[in-house]
Amino acid sequence: MSATPALFRNRNFILLWLASIVGNFALAVAMLAETWFVVKTLGAKEQLGIVMIAGSVPRIALMAVGGVLADRMRRSRIILVSLGSRVLMLFALVGLLAIGQLDIWALTVFAFLYGALDAFFWPARDALIPAIVPERDLTRANSVMLTTNQVGLVFGPVLGGILLATLSYEVIFGLTGVMLALATACIGFINEPFVAKIRQHGSTMLSELKEGVQYAIKTPVLRALMLVYAAANLLFMGPLALGIPIIVTENLNGEPATLSYLQSAFAAGMVIGGILLTMYPPSKKRLLMITVIIALEGVLLAMLAHTHWVWIAIAIQALIGLGVAGNNVPMMSLIQQYSDKDKIGRVMSLNSMASMGLTPLSYAMVTGLLSLHLSMGWIMPIFGLTMAALMVLMTLQMTVIREVD
Repeated sequence: MSATPALFRNRNFILLWLASIVGNFALAVAMLAETWFVVKTLGAKEQLGIVMIAGSVPRIALMAVGGVLADRMRRSRIILVSLGSRVLMLFALVGLLAIGQLDIWALTVFAFLYGALDAFFWPARDALIPAIVPERDLTRANSVMLTTNQVGLVFGPVLGGILLATLSYEVIFGLTGVMLALATACIGFINEPFVAKIRQHGSTMLSELKEGVQYAIKTPVLRALMLVYAAANLLFMGPLALGIPIIVTENLNGEPATLSYLQSAFAAGMVIGGILLTMYPPSKKRLLMITVIIALEGVLLAMLAHTHWVWIAIAIQALIGLGVAGNNVPMMSLIQQYSDKDKIGRVMSLNSMASMGLTPLSYAMVTGLLSLHLSMGWIMPIFGLTMAALMVLMTLQMTVIREVD
């Protein structure tokens, strides 16, 4: 009997999976509604960036603290509190709408709180999977969760658009609040195995965070992963996020629909990648697989900058999305496999910080080069090919990348 049916007979995993499906749809709809409310109803499109920054700063700043808590407490309890708090916040939005007090500053505060909750939610969720799933099923479990997340990103905004065209903001926020409450209930029924956390007398969160950093640095596989993803995100996120709209405007037909096609192709590629990894989970040379895929993504990024045919651009975006799934799923499995159970929350959060923390810098680098009148036709190939060269160099210089399974 295959391992996939065994995974889907795992009651705890099914509950987590259902919570992810419902929760991702709810959050995608809520985020679209909030964005549309800022732009169309408040007419504050120039302040939308403030709301986005308010959400991203606490997410990055508090991620390490979230990792420490994930190693101190039951991960399912942290997820439960995080989702439950979002339910209360969504109903608070409904209340502010009803009395006409929902303005840009209130939404900025909500975004800040959402980002802070994410900082505790993500490490706990990623650390919960190896606690409830056998090691042999980890890669499949991670690919299923990744695919679920991407399905929410693809179809959530579609559902949100339909709801925005037919329902009021109060009803939409109330409905997403009910959906998140259902997701919270699923988490509440998870029976997480209790593992006693043995800590030295007088240990503090700061000392435990320091312990986690030292542990990740001293563990060859974890150190290599942090270096690889720090370099990749620094050179990849900025050119991809800022370059696509410019490429559509300068090289393609400049239509908004084309931009949506490229974004959907990226998400669809990730969904396909997740499905393939669910069916055929890799078990050998996964770290080498990651660096090879990231190097190929760099080459594709360089090619995308000089593409003038829409369908070729869509195909390249789909391949890039496929590559992102192809390196993210093995990365999660490697961290879960090579981390001590009592440190996995901290390792997860540190890896996220190593990558996400450099994303704003990547945006700033690309913005700075654009201000110097360097075109995307140069920026994307420079960043992409540099990333590919770095992956090759790391693979040659770091024995662990070539040898670890």
